Amino acid sequence: MIDLANITVRAGNGGRGAGSFIHVKGKRRGKADGGDGGHGGNVYFETSRDLNTLEPYRFNKDFKAENGVSGLSKLKNGAMGRDLVLKVPVGTEVGIFAGPVSSFLPTSARFKDKSATDIESASLRAVGNPSTTATCEEIVQIYDLVEDGQKVLVARGGEGGRGNAHLRDEYGRRPLSGEAGEEGEQVGLRLELKLIADVGLIGLPNAGKSTLLSILTNAKPQIAPYPFTTLEPNLGVADNFKFQISNFKLENATRRKIVMADIPGLIEGASSGKGLGHEFLRHVERTRILVHLIDAGLENKWDAYKKIRQELSAHSKELAKKKEIVAINKADMIDKVQAKIIEAEFVSHKKRVIFISAIEGTGIGDLMKEILKRVR
Repeated sequence: MIDLANITVRAGNGGRGAGSFIHVKGKRRGKADGGDGGHGGNVYFETSRDLNTLEPYRFNKDFKAENGVSGLSKLKNGAMGRDLVLKVPVGTEVGIFAGPVSSFLPTSARFKDKSATDIESASLRAVGNPSTTATCEEIVQIYDLVEDGQKVLVARGGEGGRGNAHLRDEYGRRPLSGEAGEEGEQVGLRLELKLIADVGLIGLPNAGKSTLLSILTNAKPQIAPYPFTTLEPNLGVADNFKFQISNFKLENATRRKIVMADIPGLIEGASSGKGLGHEFLRHVERTRILVHLIDAGLENKWDAYKKIRQELSAHSKELAKKKEIVAINKADMIDKVQAKIIEAEFVSHKKRVIFISAIEGTGIGDLMKEILKRVR
């Protein structure tokens, strides 16, 4: 999945105003009739549910709107340049750099969110204090596009120059030529896709997240008995449950589609760049709840739980505050006595656990019942 891209966009330049005169018999120069130049095209970003990756921006890094057309004689104005509308997936953050982008920034570079305000149909966040001393690697604004069809302006086209029909000097004389058009804005942008899901499945590698996703949803992720099988986030939609949820009145709960995301295995130090997980922690930020899977075969389950919690906290304090459900997967590998010991350990830390076996399907109903309670 391509979920990060640095690009440069440039709005169109304004067209030049025309310098011309109507011929009048007996006069060296008649009445000025030069038309105005056209406005340069703007650059917009618009979200579309038809996209789920930033693949279109993987190799093409430079985008430009049309220039405005120069004005003509007989007061004919030049045509406006066509706007450039770039499509991105829902959930994309468009960060504006203080200067044009010359190369990719490290993945670890994070946006610094300090304030927020609404602009047009998108959420705009001013980051830091833009100044003349800002470097091109600093993000100064962020547009957060989280709804289908949201459209935001990121670069304005230049104004067209005035023709000499609309110009005069202090003595009332018309100039021989029109004005030059303004240059369009050029900005460097960082695109970052954050998946929008109701439920995020997290845990150490080989905890069984992909298997669980395939059981709960229509997704078909790659599954294998070794760590780091999943190399990119997988999305699935739970809208037709294949199991019984006993003693629970679903009412309209099952009619609501629940989007789930399987986040590739995190390891200790993921938030600082180790393993694969740090690349995808951003995708957990938009989830409503987390399902934390722990392998029942691990020697110390509580330590495994703490490692992931520490990585979430290191990545984002808000992420660490999200509601979670703790599930001990592969419960078919332990007996009832061992299960009681594990449960008692988590209860001592004020954590409730649900025992499941994604392979055998046991406990899945209880887990789904808890998920439905949290996301309704």
